[in-house]
Amino acid sequence: MIRKLIFLLTLTLLPLGGLSAVESVMKEVDALIAEGKYQSAWIRLHEHAEEEDFTDLVLKKTELCLRYYTLNNMHQIFAFSDMKEGEDLQTLRREGKAGDMRLFDPAGALTEALEKDPDRGEIDFWLGEYYFEALNLFGTQWSKPAEELKDLILTHYRSALEKGEASEELYAHLAHIELLREEWEAAGRDLKAALAYNRQEPGYYHNLAAVQINLNQLPQAEINAERAFSLYSDPVYKADSLFLASTIALYREQAEKAAAYLEQGAELSPGDYRFSDRLIRLYLSLGKYDQARKAAADLFSLYPESPENCTKIIQYFYSMDRLEETDSFFDSQIKAFKDNPEALGNLYYHQGISYAYRNLPEEARSALALAEAEFKKIYEETHPVFEIIEELKKNPQP
Repeated sequence: MIRKLIFLLTLTLLPLGGLSAVESVMKEVDALIAEGKYQSAWIRLHEHAEEEDFTDLVLKKTELCLRYYTLNNMHQIFAFSDMKEGEDLQTLRREGKAGDMRLFDPAGALTEALEKDPDRGEIDFWLGEYYFEALNLFGTQWSKPAEELKDLILTHYRSALEKGEASEELYAHLAHIELLREEWEAAGRDLKAALAYNRQEPGYYHNLAAVQINLNQLPQAEINAERAFSLYSDPVYKADSLFLASTIALYREQAEKAAAYLEQGAELSPGDYRFSDRLIRLYLSLGKYDQARKAAADLFSLYPESPENCTKIIQYFYSMDRLEETDSFFDSQIKAFKDNPEALGNLYYHQGISYAYRNLPEEARSALALAEAEFKKIYEETHPVFEIIEELKKNPQP
């Protein structure tokens, strides 16, 4: 009798020292995920689906679908891959390589799980993540309108927080939607919460600076824009923070400082039209006409065949009553683009417009004739630009 009792106690106590079958499976799945064996992890979950807690199963499936898919179709069908050495998910996604597609509806499964476990904050978090991903990947092309998606994201993230589920990712994504909704106070609060987890994320400082502009907290906004600039390594992102800093400086009526930010940003991201576009206007307002013409040349060089681009340059000088300052701009650009008939036609045409605005009809007609000659090298005679030029030559009025 004593031996039998000892045996029963041993059977009772053994599981306390080990893992249940369900826990063991989840550990195996997590290990496969850590090894990049995402397809194997999905298969392993299905092999033991009947043994697992429903909510745990849904949460793990959702994690796989949102974080580790190789290909997805509107976030309803997902494909996975076991990563080979040297492979990465982003490359496979760009190449569209995928195996079998697996049907899974995270929203439906998570909603069912929430009915079973209403106090579990993880479920709300992953529902928020699902709708957040759908919004960012598909925008207005998804089955739900973008504004409805934003509502769902805010509802579930905030519910997760109320239930004690907090993380850097949750706060950062929540703040992103609040920014889109222009909920400045809430966005600022949640960005600061995200920063409490990670002080080295430049995007948090950049977005916080944007929030603080709208809250008229300009000195702190500039500090945070500069922090973002110092932490970013990508020159394009660094340039973004410099452009934001220039905006803050302009609000603070610090024009010279704004120009310095813009010049630095233009060097980091020379293909970004925003810097030369803003510099033209800023230098014109400061009476720095040489720098304004240089900025105009930089902007023109980005889109030399674009009439809209050249029109914008003319309008900036016209708005400051400084059209005469465009003469040397046109002369320099005509020399620079002498082998590009379309750009030359664009320049001569707008030079004619500049003369017309200044009530110089003969100079206007001469420039328009040169534009016509250049356009004839590339356009058919029926092109509408020739009719426009002929009308302007008859009556060179803006």
